[in-house]
Amino acid sequence: MTPERPRERKLAFVNFNQLRSFYAVAQEMSFTRAALLLHIGQPTLTVQVKQLEENYGVELFIRSSKGLQLSETGMALFAVARQIFELEEQAVDLLCSTGEAVSGSIRIGTVGPFFVMKLLAKFTQRYPLVQVSIDSDNSDGVLRKILDSSTDAAITGSIINDARLYSRHLGSHEILVFVNSSHPWALLDSIKLAQLDGQRMIMRERGSMTRTAFEKELTQHRVNPKIVMEVSRDAVREAVMEGLGIGIVSQAEYRSHDNLHVLHISDHKSFTHSYVVCLRSRRGAKAIAAFTDLAESSIEVR
Repeated sequence: MTPERPRERKLAFVNFNQLRSFYAVAQEMSFTRAALLLHIGQPTLTVQVKQLEENYGVELFIRSSKGLQLSETGMALFAVARQIFELEEQAVDLLCSTGEAVSGSIRIGTVGPFFVMKLLAKFTQRYPLVQVSIDSDNSDGVLRKILDSSTDAAITGSIINDARLYSRHLGSHEILVFVNSSHPWALLDSIKLAQLDGQRMIMRERGSMTRTAFEKELTQHRVNPKIVMEVSRDAVREAVMEGLGIGIVSQAEYRSHDNLHVLHISDHKSFTHSYVVCLRSRRGAKAIAAFTDLAESSIEVR
């Protein structure tokens, strides 16, 4: 009688590089954006995720012509991975708190408080002796202030090719459509881009990275909404609440309200991006290094 072969034992440990790669892809729903986020090549990232799947004989992502989706196992692992990396942050906090204290002040620029407040909550908890001031501006203004040293570091929506600047990509944020809760689309979860053709739209001022990215998508697909108003970020929200038209917003900036309803664009998605930026020559200053290091170690800033 032939003896039964012992069942192959799965690995009793997890490769953390593979798990971190999976976690980044699961958050970004894109191998390309996840590779940028982790500052590694996309082929390396793809191999790490594939090895994780093969090591345990599981499928973590469902790949189709419509894009990437988490499998049931992938969703469960994503929840566990989130807890693991939150604990890792706590460990770093503990170790940093016993080292040499970082003190002084730092001036942080941002294209909007929505991008930076979650990060600042971590920063002030980790470095309570650092006094923080915030300066909001558009991306051009933020970068100009970095270059003239009136701002120390920034979270911004764009970067420029300038050897004086140190920058790292932090994340990508889907551009969403939102309407008044009495609008017929308030019954929908998503629309197609072509449905915006001829619709009354409230747009951000020219120079807004959200508007620039969205208009590029509109032009590419020959969709022509009727722009009835050009206003600031907060004014777009108020105008839509009053039923004056349809608005667009980066997912990182959207604030829910009973009188608003948000929709995804199902067929042609566009994204804004966030970067941490400082002068390369000042990267070594303690408070600036502490802020940029913390920003880079955060998988997402939203």
